[in-house]
Amino acid sequence: MKLQNYKTKTAKGRVNVSAFYHHDYKLKVIVPTMICNYLVEKVEEQPPFKGFKLDIAMYYLSLIISVPATHKDKIYKYGYIPLSATSLRQKNYLYKQYFDYFEEIQLLESMNYSTTSHTCNRYRYNYKAIKSEGNECIDFSTFEVTDKKLNNKIVEQNLCNDSFSSCPHLCKWFNNGLSIDFAGVNHKFQSEFCYNKYQITYRKTNPIMTKAYSYWYSALTLHEKCFRATRNPETDNRLHTNITNMPSAFRPFITYEEENIVSLDIKNSQPYFMILLLERFNDRRIKGIMSKIYGSIGSMLQKLEETTSGWAFQEEFSPLKEAVLDGSFYEYLGQFFDIKPAEIIVDKENPDKKTEIYEMKFYNSDLKRSVLETFAGKRNLMKKLTLQILYTPLTKPSKEYLVFKEHFPQLCSCIELFKTHTDEEDSYKMFPKLLQHIESDCVLNVVTPEIARQYPEMPIWTIHDSFCTTIGWYYIMKDVVKKTFYTYSGGVMPQLKAEYWCEEKECPNSA
Repeated sequence: MKLQNYKTKTAKGRVNVSAFYHHDYKLKVIVPTMICNYLVEKVEEQPPFKGFKLDIAMYYLSLIISVPATHKDKIYKYGYIPLSATSLRQKNYLYKQYFDYFEEIQLLESMNYSTTSHTCNRYRYNYKAIKSEGNECIDFSTFEVTDKKLNNKIVEQNLCNDSFSSCPHLCKWFNNGLSIDFAGVNHKFQSEFCYNKYQITYRKTNPIMTKAYSYWYSALTLHEKCFRATRNPETDNRLHTNITNMPSAFRPFITYEEENIVSLDIKNSQPYFMILLLERFNDRRIKGIMSKIYGSIGSMLQKLEETTSGWAFQEEFSPLKEAVLDGSFYEYLGQFFDIKPAEIIVDKENPDKKTEIYEMKFYNSDLKRSVLETFAGKRNLMKKLTLQILYTPLTKPSKEYLVFKEHFPQLCSCIELFKTHTDEEDSYKMFPKLLQHIESDCVLNVVTPEIARQYPEMPIWTIHDSFCTTIGWYYIMKDVVKKTFYTYSGGVMPQLKAEYWCEEKECPNSA
């Protein structure tokens, strides 16, 4: 195995994190070095089963890091990560013996699968058995995996997905030209990568360690050119890549062939695609998407036509539509919720600058309970509340949804039609899925292919509702996006806003 170290400077000590990959596929997997070292020691003390391979063991252990790192918004209760037995078996038929050995040497702890909650076996690192004290700052070592069978199976699993067949015009730009200033990230976010291990406990949900590992994982995989792209039409149909899961704070450090990147964002994107759906549900493309999700939609279309053509709906819908299309929906929505800030923070250097801090509880499906969340400004609170309105189940609607329904009963009748069209228990989830599929159709299947057709030399990426390119190509991209979007939407155009990824002092003057 080839070893390369990435050191993190700190006066408080250092604990390594190991990462290994096969150069053909360049998959990066991350394992805390204390886990790696513990395993190596135990292999000497308690020899494992016949057929044991260190490469495969390291891959399985890496999943405890890589799975949560690529699902950045998900919370894993008590640190247990669900791992599908089917997926583990596909990598190696001795998978169960590996995990039995991990538990035998007290490297992992587990919670067995539950048929009632439909959950698979879950695992976490057993830090109680691994003595470590004080502060920890993450660094990495990189290894090359030598097991060819494992690499071939990973290649087959990761490369045979819809992203490469449906979005080759986007996937091709994940190449050696795409870089991140790893040293710059490390310097600026040093405090994010260090934490006191005395504060790390599994007795409660603790995001500190997960955040540190996830941030490092996303930066290192891009630095090492370990690119990935997935798209699943059975879920949101979006393109998930290195940059979609990366913290936005890292964007100033990303360049393509040493040129800075800029994105063109669809403002109020989720409300916008709801507006587009209600305006154009008879459009051929949108009807096709609805059919794929719901099956038979004849009765749904008839009810939608009856509701949306009525005077009451149009009177209620028009001001909301106007607010969405001019990009002020969250401010518009805020007037219907009399919510006072929990705190007002005054800037010490500029007393006229004040930040309102809002607090509200939202149900977390991972934790199965409501969690108090904090928001800087009412607009950010309204963004979260909008998602709750779209996602809330009708069997137990949130009180905020009921407030929204008081002001928009006609609109809510349409939303509820989408959420109750099938008899499935989770039928309410089909509505946000429908909006995501319309978004992905617009962005991935129509707009970006047209950009690539007209300008095949233009580097282009997407972050769900954002179109990204280098600064030199930005105005050309913007022009094509607007024209193609206009055709797709039938003139129902959203506001588009530029976001320059580079630090302000490094950016050229721009509109």
